[in-house]
Amino acid sequence: MVDVCRLCEEEKELRLSHVLPSFLFKWKKKHGTGFFRTSENPNKRIHDGLKMHLLCSDCEQIFGVWEKQFAERFFKPFHEKTEYRVKYSDWLIKFAISVSWRILIYHKIKGGFPHLSDIQIAYSEKALSSWRNFLLGRTDNIGNFEQHLIPVGIIKSYREDNSLSPYLNRYFVGSVDTNLLRTPNTCLIYSKLNKLIVIGIIQQPIQDYLEGTRIEYPSGEFKPRSIGLPPEIFDYFNKQANLVAQLLSTLSEKQWSTISKSYENDIDRLKKSDIYVATGSDVSISGQAAFNILESKHKK
Repeated sequence: MVDVCRLCEEEKELRLSHVLPSFLFKWKKKHGTGFFRTSENPNKRIHDGLKMHLLCSDCEQIFGVWEKQFAERFFKPFHEKTEYRVKYSDWLIKFAISVSWRILIYHKIKGGFPHLSDIQIAYSEKALSSWRNFLLGRTDNIGNFEQHLIPVGIIKSYREDNSLSPYLNRYFVGSVDTNLLRTPNTCLIYSKLNKLIVIGIIQQPIQDYLEGTRIEYPSGEFKPRSIGLPPEIFDYFNKQANLVAQLLSTLSEKQWSTISKSYENDIDRLKKSDIYVATGSDVSISGQAAFNILESKHKK
């Protein structure tokens, strides 16, 4: 397909590009059942992530270098050992920006920004321009359009009220999720790459809106630390966890049987997996509610 590449803006043969990096789905195939499900049709199993004609081969290769560095130096070691330390250089912020830019341009292409305010639309266009120029090496300044990295894992105990989703741990360790999020005075790109979340700031209401999560440029160190998240981010975690559970509750008997057989055929690996531990923690915190939310509608 010949069209204008969204990054270099030259008319070239476009590749069918992954909106999220391909290594993510290769890793999930290896460590999961080998299939994925989407919110649009949870009863249909798919083999790969969302793709679209977005980049030319030259720009695909630019992104590929950073993706390989992130996958090998960060993603895989982190998922093998959650308390992981890594000193990084500019490859980390370039990778994060490439992800945030792709998700934002995807939303623009697919439907524009109808749910954003006029100010947020203007910020979104500025973010796209700033990130694009940075990715092309035309500037080393992204202004206020920061990138943040949030590690998530298994919550083993929770002392507050019953507001915690009974599916939250399973969402944290097993879901891939992207969105363009907004409040009246906040706008950001949310990209959940299994247990690592990339946040691209479009509109930030206050300084240090996110604490302890900003990716430094040109270099820094990722290590265990205290982080601070605004309430709306945690509310989104809960909302999405419940949404995933509700979607699973609509699976047919045939699909539940397929899932069960997949696990039965590799029960030893299942018992060592994050999803197995996460399920146990959800049950420990929420009791029977951890399973009630998965009951198929046709069983009720």
